Amino acid sequence: MLNSALVYPETGSLAYTILTRSHYIRANEQEDKDTEVDAAETRRTIILNKEGNVVAEIGWKGRQPVEIVIGNEKVVGARGMFGCSSAILSTGVFGIPTRFDTEYFWMAAPDALTLLDYDADQVKGQFHFNSIRVGDRFIPTHLHGVGNDYLEFDPHSLASTEELIVTFILVEILRRGRFNLTPYVFDRPKLWSGAHLASLGRRLRRRSI
Repeated sequence: MLNSALVYPETGSLAYTILTRSHYIRANEQEDKDTEVDAAETRRTIILNKEGNVVAEIGWKGRQPVEIVIGNEKVVGARGMFGCSSAILSTGVFGIPTRFDTEYFWMAAPDALTLLDYDADQVKGQFHFNSIRVGDRFIPTHLHGVGNDYLEFDPHSLASTEELIVTFILVEILRRGRFNLTPYVFDRPKLWSGAHLASLGRRLRRRSI
């Protein structure tokens, strides 16, 4: 996910490229080169549009996002990407409010991740894992590595596509941690060639979580 190409499934054309690289900041370095020093590992994820221009960035310290840039806006930490209203929590699902709409929640479960208009009870975005696309339908294969991964969003007038992608990344990593799923490996980049950014500018059908 953090080293991937997002393409439109209808045409196969490139929409965005996500790249993540590691670097190290050496701290408390002594003049004596033989002295062991602390090294704080940092990583940076950049999102490029089809023209190759950087449109968003995430700066990581370990697995924690410490700085986020979307366009010309800088956000400190993940909290700045989400709303102030209460989260929805239960044993099998949690919901995080978006910052651009108080009624929009990212709803995460062990086997699902959706963007929900809570007031209208309508799904406005969904991550389809290992699925096969048949027309406008996505059919899960239930087999790891079989099928493709699809992102599907209903556009919102107050949120750019880049913001939706950034928040998706943050929530998906949080979802995997909360439900003890296999974590993403930052240090072994692998092209996520099956990832698709689907249906930009097109409304979704209603779907249950």
